[in-house]
Amino acid sequence: MYQQYGWRRSIVAGLVFAFTACSSPTDVVGANGKNASVRLVPESPGARCPQGGTAIQTGLDDNGDGSLGDDEVEQTSFVCSGSGSPSGGMSLVKLLPEAAGARCANGGTAVLSGLDANADGIQGDTEVSSTQYICDNGEGKSGGAYLVKLLPEASGANCSRNGTAVLGGIDVNANAQLESTEVTTKQYVCNTLTETTGTNALIRLDVEPSGANCSQGGTAVKSGLDANGNGTLETSEVSNTTFVCNGLRGNDGQNGKNSLVRLDPEPAGANCVYGGTTVKSGLDSNGDRTLNDSEVTATQFVCSAANLFRTKWANNPRGSYTSGEIPSLWVPVSRRVTIYKTKDTSRIKITVSDNFRVGANINGGSGWYSVRMNGSGMGCDARQYNSNSSGWGNNYHLPFANVCLTEQLPKGLYEFDVWGYSDVGTGFIGHGTSGSALLLAEEMDDTQPYAFSKAGSPGGTTSSSFVKASGREVTFTKQSASTLLKVTLADTLRAGYVQDGGAATVMVRLDGVNTSCYTGKYDAQGTGGNFLNPFVMTCILPNVSAAQHKLDVAFSLNAGGGDAYLGWERSSPLLLVEELPNTGFTYSNMSIGSGELSGDWAGVGARQITHAVSAIGKTLKVTYSDTFRAVANCNGRWGFVQLYVDYQPTGCVNGQYVWNSGANQQHHHPLNMTCLVPNLTPGYHTFSIWSTTQHPDGSTCGSNYFGWSRGQNLLLVEELP
Repeated sequence: MYQQYGWRRSIVAGLVFAFTACSSPTDVVGANGKNASVRLVPESPGARCPQGGTAIQTGLDDNGDGSLGDDEVEQTSFVCSGSGSPSGGMSLVKLLPEAAGARCANGGTAVLSGLDANADGIQGDTEVSSTQYICDNGEGKSGGAYLVKLLPEASGANCSRNGTAVLGGIDVNANAQLESTEVTTKQYVCNTLTETTGTNALIRLDVEPSGANCSQGGTAVKSGLDANGNGTLETSEVSNTTFVCNGLRGNDGQNGKNSLVRLDPEPAGANCVYGGTTVKSGLDSNGDRTLNDSEVTATQFVCSAANLFRTKWANNPRGSYTSGEIPSLWVPVSRRVTIYKTKDTSRIKITVSDNFRVGANINGGSGWYSVRMNGSGMGCDARQYNSNSSGWGNNYHLPFANVCLTEQLPKGLYEFDVWGYSDVGTGFIGHGTSGSALLLAEEMDDTQPYAFSKAGSPGGTTSSSFVKASGREVTFTKQSASTLLKVTLADTLRAGYVQDGGAATVMVRLDGVNTSCYTGKYDAQGTGGNFLNPFVMTCILPNVSAAQHKLDVAFSLNAGGGDAYLGWERSSPLLLVEELPNTGFTYSNMSIGSGELSGDWAGVGARQITHAVSAIGKTLKVTYSDTFRAVANCNGRWGFVQLYVDYQPTGCVNGQYVWNSGANQQHHHPLNMTCLVPNLTPGYHTFSIWSTTQHPDGSTCGSNYFGWSRGQNLLLVEELP
């Protein structure tokens, strides 16, 4: 299900308009002190233009109000939308200054139109099939220059996906700016879906030699969208060209003043919704070859296109995401995210927070949870398995997490989605999450130092002392002593092969020394068991010096016999270390067991922090990493955990349900739950973890427990960019 995406250059930039068809030549000359005027009016589909177009109306401004009224129109010509001709030719309409001469005694404006025969977006001399002249009057007054201004048009009645409003009118007060009271026509050039994929507008200045475009030479201002994203406006990407010409040579030894062009960055705002470039031009009055602010006589904006797809991070929408029963067939399970990658050198980190059950009501159930990129595997697959030596049927819904990292891919658009597969029995994804299952994609670049390893083969140990795991080793140079290290381990763990009550521990070590970054696992189900579960552990390591350090993974078998086994049936383990900046996050990483908790929703001890949201519109990523045991010594009952903000439920929930046909249950498993919290007001907010043993039918059984054999009960709040 690979999808291709394309980009198309913007139709309008500068003073060039794109249409299709032609019009007949006519002259409009100002007389008796009245100004010539022009307006562009949309033409509905009909006999004149089968597919609609634009009517160019000209005449004299008899009442002197600066606009062309209906009773003042003397000539009308039509520029029609595409006729569907095999050439697909477009017509370009361009406004150029007309020097004093035979056509306009006092100068004026030439309106040129014609088919773009070579489809280069530039109106060549041989392509002009119609010319109109708007002439200044003969009484020493200006006939009124025709000005055009481009403004961003937000999504709405005029453009469904944003676009550009093209405003035109006569410069009544002769200040070289098109004022709102001078606007006599509005047209809208709207983006299509393929136009709004985040391409940037670029401008190139080329020297224009003396010739037909500029009699004294000048500058060709070329603009277009960066279709291939290489940051350079290539000839094939030029969609419009405007000429800024040098002045005529003066009389009696007076030198003509050269025209200059200056490009200034334009921030996102009223002129360009998504930012762009300001093109300023004028004559070099003082001859210093620099265009000063006082010399600017014309300003245009070349705006970047809207970005329809998220950059830096993106997530699947909240909703009801239970998969239904997954058969022995790969099926998508309605978790999809699209992100635009902005750099060739960056990577995309995928975070999964979900719930997964394999093999309903049978023994030896097995299944796969897979994240795919653009419809194909990306090395983010993990398998889950559970069985018992007594042959009892079972049904285990367990919290599921995974973190994966792509290679350095070319910048562009990428889609990630989740697929499920069942080897034995049927699987089920998302039960117990109440629609809060998360698939999160984040772009990682050099703005935040990190290092990682995806090396490491599966293997086991029967030792009660820590044994280094295969691979799973990272060398990282920390930049500052005041920053923190965020460590993420994604792997698969078994505690005790065919044992009842097997226990194991996994540890991340720093420079060969044990740390508080460790987690335990324990499984008791009344008979010998074999549970192979994917897990994620997230830790914060403070007080690490600014130097080169080595992190590795070790594991041990604690009790119950059998073995501890790491890395079974997954694409690869991931050991990731990130150096966090000094702002934008709050955390708590104490090591405190919760004690036994039962009944209705209540806070879990020592799992609460206060974070100050820095600005309006921020989205917060909350990571809760701990161990969780639900409804001890019960069989077939749910226990739940949820993130609360300001002591109110967020709906970011996960749960554990354990049942087999022979005995009560007790399972302490690693838990890594990730939640996104948007739109909090700036200021302080309280984040806490709550729990309940209340089953969906209202009954309760047993107790929940958090923090068993766990080095850090990490609660981390980070502000996403």
